[in-house]
Amino acid sequence: MFMKSNAVPSSYVTLRPRYIPYWPLWLALAACVAAMVWSSFIVPVIPDFACLSTIGLDGLALAMTVMVMPRHFVIGFLASLLPFMISWRVAAIHGAVPGMATSTVAFMIYLLLYVDCMVHDRAAGWNDHLQWQTATIRIYFGFDMVGHFAEKLFAGVHSFHHMEQVFVGFGFPPDGQAVIAGGLCELSIAIGVGMGVLTRFAGIGGALYYLIANHYGRHFGDGFTWNNAPVGGWEYPMLMIVAFASFAIAGAGKFSIDGWLIAHGWMPRFLLPLCVSGMRTHDRRSA
Repeated sequence: MFMKSNAVPSSYVTLRPRYIPYWPLWLALAACVAAMVWSSFIVPVIPDFACLSTIGLDGLALAMTVMVMPRHFVIGFLASLLPFMISWRVAAIHGAVPGMATSTVAFMIYLLLYVDCMVHDRAAGWNDHLQWQTATIRIYFGFDMVGHFAEKLFAGVHSFHHMEQVFVGFGFPPDGQAVIAGGLCELSIAIGVGMGVLTRFAGIGGALYYLIANHYGRHFGDGFTWNNAPVGGWEYPMLMIVAFASFAIAGAGKFSIDGWLIAHGWMPRFLLPLCVSGMRTHDRRSA
């Protein structure tokens, strides 16, 4: 049922930063938690359940970086980056300057850790360089969804009702169900594409979602250029559709949850076609 592996692949043993330590990120995320508490209760600019979103998600990111990242860098990095990005986005929506400032510092440390890992990947050859290029694009496009679903699901009651009225303008009933459904779809795309979980399936889902969403957004009736009046043409939507669909070709690569699970032999066989287009030779021998 599962792919078998007798040892952790050497590429994942070395797939970690060499020079940048983890503790600056721990301190930065702890500062993010403190800043979100300040902006929620001391100088309250983050409202209602958005307080729990920011504090809880930054706390989750901190826990992942402390408990998981030192042992399994790929998992810890991706699993902490997404909740951190959501919290950062919610803080920005509400103009929480302390949270935005500390999050900016934390993000720069995330970026340094990623670059350090990429530059010092000992297995890096031509194909590995292409994998890092793909990973960078994949993470960006996947986590681009944070800017969309955070305001629907995590930014508080006022933000939710605002999005509810936006969706009414698209022809949906004012019951909020379309907002929740859209937000959950976007969250799923961020997890699937950005973190690399069942990536081929997520890529197809992301492309279909953008196709449907932009039909309701009426972008396809305004020509090609993205800034055409009144709502913009289909240039940007098509960019997203092609980008998401492209990950259905071969999957996420090694810097992903899929890659880590497959390399460790923990991915169920029946899910493999949703992750990668084919197994490498040494994976077939160990399966």
